[in-house]
Amino acid sequence: MKKKPNIVLFVPDSYRGDVLGHQGNPGALTPHLDSLVARDAVSYSNAFAQNPVCTPSRCSFMTGWYPHVHGHRSMRNMLKEHETSLLTVLRQEGYYVWWGGKNDLVRVRRREDYLRYCDEKFWPEGKYSEHMEYKQPPPLAADDPRCGAFYRGILTHDGEGARHYDQDTAWVLGAVDMIRNRPDDRPFFCYLPLGKPHPAYYAEKDLYDAINPDNLPPRIPKPDVGAHLPEVLNALRAAYRSDDISEEMWRDVKRIYYAMCTKVDALFGKVVEALVEQELYDDTWILFFSDHGDFAGDYSLPEKTHSTMQDSLVRVPLVIKPPAAVPTQRGNRQHLTELLDITATLYDLLDIDPGYAHQGTSLRASLAGDETAIHDAVFAEVGGRKDEEGFVNTDVDKMPPDSFYFRQSRAAIPHHQAGSHAVMCRTTQHKYVRRYYTGHHELFDLEADPGETRNVSGQPDYADVERRLETRLLDFFMHTSDVLPHEPDSRQI
Repeated sequence: MKKKPNIVLFVPDSYRGDVLGHQGNPGALTPHLDSLVARDAVSYSNAFAQNPVCTPSRCSFMTGWYPHVHGHRSMRNMLKEHETSLLTVLRQEGYYVWWGGKNDLVRVRRREDYLRYCDEKFWPEGKYSEHMEYKQPPPLAADDPRCGAFYRGILTHDGEGARHYDQDTAWVLGAVDMIRNRPDDRPFFCYLPLGKPHPAYYAEKDLYDAINPDNLPPRIPKPDVGAHLPEVLNALRAAYRSDDISEEMWRDVKRIYYAMCTKVDALFGKVVEALVEQELYDDTWILFFSDHGDFAGDYSLPEKTHSTMQDSLVRVPLVIKPPAAVPTQRGNRQHLTELLDITATLYDLLDIDPGYAHQGTSLRASLAGDETAIHDAVFAEVGGRKDEEGFVNTDVDKMPPDSFYFRQSRAAIPHHQAGSHAVMCRTTQHKYVRRYYTGHHELFDLEADPGETRNVSGQPDYADVERRLETRLLDFFMHTSDVLPHEPDSRQI
């Protein structure tokens, strides 16, 4: 029986879908990703996460379920022991499951609990904890306006700051060692969720210097008064004191963010090089994608919200390099895709029945070059119950005032209804966001307003479009309201 191919899921946190050189962004320095797509991979330029924050997005792509199916719509509801996921299915299929990096996925109370989901949970201790060659910049004063931009600055080799521990590098070197010393009798599944380019915004000086600020795309401006956008955006801008942050500062935030993405690309290159070195490259699925994006200064905001679904937040990279035996036409694709298509694709091409219904669409035909549309629309969801806070960080009294999330939490608590329970339906031309508790829905004409700064919901000229997308949402929820196991129960005693 032929050995199944290996799988690498390389998942940076908060990596925007537009920071890729091979997709035409002149400011992005991503040579390793660009080279992979030029040789052997497919890159989807319209891939979308199912939630704009970490945990619900990860729960979705690991199960193949939309967030509403099992209530994974907030940071507080992680996968439980009884819930099936790609991790557990591949382990049952005989894969050696290695997990390095962060969690934000499963409920665990101690380290040993990870072994329900993987054969090895890597902790970067010993030699892996020595990556501290850079020093941090001096901390900003609590009243420095750059604190509101999640700005931290430039890492250098000299100076008087504390040494910076590069955890992402430690995790990647652990993955490289696993590839070199893998079990010989089993294929491996390497799950590598990194921390970068999640804010705070800081980068090594050499990477920062490599980013040409003149090549960076302009940021999306703060919407005009009367744009009819969620109030939480104004609340956050006030809490972050965005009006005190100059255009030059915001441009520097974007430059640092791009440098962080270049660092991620370099780490990705180390994993690919290890596969080539061990002669495993041709027999390995390599997938690069992110759980969500980042404002990086768009709308005069840093980081993200838990309750809005701009393309800055839900559009993500999706690069797939199949094994050599899988028919593949390399290059860029414009199809609308969703992260839960990853699960469907792997189950399909690995010929695995996971034992339950999942909701993604296999990309088998698209990888081979079929130009037929995969989805007529993509979907994302946010929020929880009406009595839940709209953000994860609600213990304000326990946070120091210079904490980056202190300001966000101060803003979020009075405005939590603006972040509760909404769903997005996005086509190639329009985006519709329906908000259950507030009733302040959003509709954007993406051809006339690609920055999503003018809400045209309720305008007569768009009435037919809005009705059509409302109906599409109804169809979506009817189609995805539940999932069934493949094995029926017996009615006999």
